[in-house]
Amino acid sequence: MPRRPKTTRPEPADAAAQLLLCHGASALCVYDAQERITRWNARYPEFFPEVAPLLKVGLHFTDTVRPFLRLQHPAAGAQEIEEGVAAALRRHRALEGPVRYQRADGGRWLELRMFPQPDGGRIKIWNDVTAEQQAAADAGDRGMLELLTVAHVGLIVHDAQGRLLYSNARYFSEMFLHVLTALPDVRTRGTHAAFWRQFAEIFGGDPAYEALCGLPGGGRLPRPVTLQARTGHWFRIAEEDWRGGVASVWTDVTDLMQRGQALQAAYGEVMALNAQLRDRAETDSLTGLPNRRHFESALSRAQRAVDEGARHAVAVVDIDRFKSINDRFGHDVGDRVLTEVGRCMRTALRPGDVLARPGGDEFAIVLQDAGLDEAAARARTLCAEVERLSLPGTADQQIRTSVSVGVAALRALGDPAETMREADLAMFEAKKAGRNRVGVAG
Repeated sequence: MPRRPKTTRPEPADAAAQLLLCHGASALCVYDAQERITRWNARYPEFFPEVAPLLKVGLHFTDTVRPFLRLQHPAAGAQEIEEGVAAALRRHRALEGPVRYQRADGGRWLELRMFPQPDGGRIKIWNDVTAEQQAAADAGDRGMLELLTVAHVGLIVHDAQGRLLYSNARYFSEMFLHVLTALPDVRTRGTHAAFWRQFAEIFGGDPAYEALCGLPGGGRLPRPVTLQARTGHWFRIAEEDWRGGVASVWTDVTDLMQRGQALQAAYGEVMALNAQLRDRAETDSLTGLPNRRHFESALSRAQRAVDEGARHAVAVVDIDRFKSINDRFGHDVGDRVLTEVGRCMRTALRPGDVLARPGGDEFAIVLQDAGLDEAAARARTLCAEVERLSLPGTADQQIRTSVSVGVAALRALGDPAETMREADLAMFEAKKAGRNRVGVAG
């Protein structure tokens, strides 16, 4: 019996040759295990004219991607282009397809299929499916498809069974192709979780996106969402019912978000400036203590609290013999005495007490949670603290000073201005009695 001829498995080069013959209307390119081009057919440079001047055996895949990305992203910088090249290389090694996308130059639709080879190489075949895409739409919708080719909004339309009707892939290619290692498969639409999880490479990490993926059920989104992509762009996705299906419209709102953020930042700066101006308007420039305006507001709040049952008191403080300090040592030393006395009393007071300098050598205090006896005791503590101060006057002399204090209790439904006059009179009585002491009103 004659022997049957031994059959051998075709080598990768033979397989490529067969594919070249079988796909004469398709663009075909063959790569070795090092991602270098080994052969191509005549349709390949027709499909990709930006690569035609570069074609040669041994050309690396990445050298075919750069001119394509420059065409898709004319405003992109060198770093963004290189990031896109790296992402494209990952897709080249991992994807098999079919993948449909739309070219930026003229809107041609291509379908790509990739076939890994035993030797580690790869064969890629592109078919022009523009006519098929157009035939998928009703005659009255073809003008819409042509418009979507150039429109700068993203649109994905699914029918009532969740099958893809329209997708202007050019838009998505321009905005996201350089960051994707796996293209979202929008040919069918099921539940929110299954559909939106495919966009994780674009929006992963954005809290609003994670919430979107957690929506129950399917159908259109109940309300528009605004998501921030890894590229830094912001997108508003709004969906409407359309012919029983869902139309998903993506709008780049980066400029609006940036303007909003800029306005918010400016508003914050204005509010901070207003707070600074308000503080300056209510602050004594010498001592840094609240001024008369601030004190009057604090006094009004304290009176309202007393009307509701709280116990607060007020005190008027005057530096003893302050005029003689100014006359003897000069106003610079007098200013230092005012500042140090104010600092000393502020340290000795309790949290919640309000110490102010209405003017001159006088200070005023709202003493929180204090009846008349408690207020008098706390005022005596202030006198003792100030008496311990020792301030430099001249090269060989220290300044010792003291204060006289008058206190009065705020009365329910009383007049706070009248209470302050009573405290002021009590302070003068303390001075008459010898200074460095506390006078108590009525």
